[in-house]
Amino acid sequence: MANTRVILFDIETLPILSEALKVWPQLSNYPGQTLKAQICSVINVGWKVLDEKKTECVNAWDLKGWKKSVNDDKELCKIVYDVLKDADVVITHNGRRFDWRFIQTRLLIHGLPILPKIIHKDTCQEAKKSLFAFNNRLNTLADCFSIRKKVEHEGWDLWVKVHGRDPKAMALMTKYCKGDVLVLEDLFKVMRPLITGMPNQNQFTEDACCPKCGSEKLHARGFAATKDKILRRMQCMDCKGWATIHPKGVKEL
Repeated sequence: MANTRVILFDIETLPILSEALKVWPQLSNYPGQTLKAQICSVINVGWKVLDEKKTECVNAWDLKGWKKSVNDDKELCKIVYDVLKDADVVITHNGRRFDWRFIQTRLLIHGLPILPKIIHKDTCQEAKKSLFAFNNRLNTLADCFSIRKKVEHEGWDLWVKVHGRDPKAMALMTKYCKGDVLVLEDLFKVMRPLITGMPNQNQFTEDACCPKCGSEKLHARGFAATKDKILRRMQCMDCKGWATIHPKGVKEL
């Protein structure tokens, strides 16, 4: 998708103990189930532009505020805003339910501009709609499709150590965040044929191409009839997606 800026991103968060204690009786035994944006801060944001080589990750401890408070994420939220505001599409896993709403809340808390409405494709939600896996967790789907796995860690103790500014834990957290972005990219590419509502790549070229990925390697696979016309049904040889488009320069089989 050379003409569309697609950004895959993931965030990691850390409880603000002073705020969490205010609502302690309402918290569950597992903190991960109640990580709300008013009692947690962002500590990592990882992202990657689809099909580019470099995976980026910025950590709270890379910024000045970390020395005073492990939960000072204002500068990090500014970076998240700058990264995402110009995206044409954002890809997340469980991001509609968590990451995107969390970031928007933290931006408002800090008096920063909120992100614009951007096409947002959540592979977790897409899996719920189109697949029938044992569950729709990122690692489960990665295992199902034999793609790379999430970085292993010790669980909640890793977050506790990061809160205590343990250098090894902080390095592992960075690796974990970047790893999730890479797994997400692999999963998105596997699921792309099933995902609708992406920008149509034919808008950016005069030659026929796959509307999903922009590849010109299209093969005709029969016809698709509407009420008033008949179109060619095409399959992309790169992403394996299907589309009905005008057959300009399409290789006949």
